[in-house]
Amino acid sequence: MPVRFAIIGCGKITERLTLPQLAGTPDAEVAALVDKDAAAAARMARRFRIDRRRIWTDWRRCLRQADVDAVAVNLPNALHAEAALAALGAGKHVMVEKPMAVTLREADAMIRAARAKNRYLMVEQTQRFDPGHEAAYDILRSGRLGRITQVRGRIAHAGPEYWSGQARPWLVDRRLSGGGVLMDVGAHIADLLRWLSGKRVKRLMCQASTVAKRVTVEDNAAVLMDFTDGTIGSFEVSWTTQPYEVVTAFYGERGVLRTSLGGARRVTVEWAQRRGDPNHRMGPPVYPPVARGSRLGGAYPHFVRCIRERRTPAIPGTEGRATLQVLLAAYESARRGRWVELPPS
Repeated sequence: MPVRFAIIGCGKITERLTLPQLAGTPDAEVAALVDKDAAAAARMARRFRIDRRRIWTDWRRCLRQADVDAVAVNLPNALHAEAALAALGAGKHVMVEKPMAVTLREADAMIRAARAKNRYLMVEQTQRFDPGHEAAYDILRSGRLGRITQVRGRIAHAGPEYWSGQARPWLVDRRLSGGGVLMDVGAHIADLLRWLSGKRVKRLMCQASTVAKRVTVEDNAAVLMDFTDGTIGSFEVSWTTQPYEVVTAFYGERGVLRTSLGGARRVTVEWAQRRGDPNHRMGPPVYPPVARGSRLGGAYPHFVRCIRERRTPAIPGTEGRATLQVLLAAYESARRGRWVELPPS
């Protein structure tokens, strides 16, 4: 039997990621498509050839009456926890969009609910499923670069209005989003640096500003980080950058690894000379091979396999919480204008 999904929210993430991935997963089925805007749900159903009888306008009623095994929570950030908790309480597995919630209290409640009901809770972090990042992960984990002493990353684009196609998307409404560009794409780069490095942030300092957009949330931010092992790092996020950019760099004792999404070279390694002056490269840059697709198949194919095989997902709620903790500390730092310590995990 396929894993039957209810998808709550028919916005761009459902259109661009959730439904295309589920459509390509033989062991999955869209059993319910939920949105308070029936017309939006109907448009999505037509595009993906989903029976209109599977459209719901009330997710609470859907959870009570529809025959589903798992729920995709694709609502605005501030609504994630309520829907996820209800779904877990109803005995459903849950895939929740990043950031998993807007407070640590909400994240903790979601994690507890999943454990209490013995159900899987996974946070959808797209960047971890990019094959370039997977290739970089393998190199970094191999130890070939030696000790990593500095990390940095940047994710930036022209703004959520271009992603959503709306002049005033919910992402610029703090009540629904929980913040601006930090909550939006900061959730990607903070998680990516945590995952690729395998390190935990000890403290950070953040500067956040509204530079160009006519919005009440930040459209640019920069974060400095100290990790518990002494490594230092930084990341930048922007809604005012054209074209789109996702880059990381990891500086080790024996060389430097860089990733660039969308570039001709997805992963680049520059090895330092072993003898003589290590400021010089040991030959030309190396471009490790990158697979055409994710080795896990993508977030939803992976989640479906985890449900069917009873395996813990790659990005459980505890991972989502750790990334959220970094983001919330960054907001506190920007507000107070000082370094903020993160509590031990």
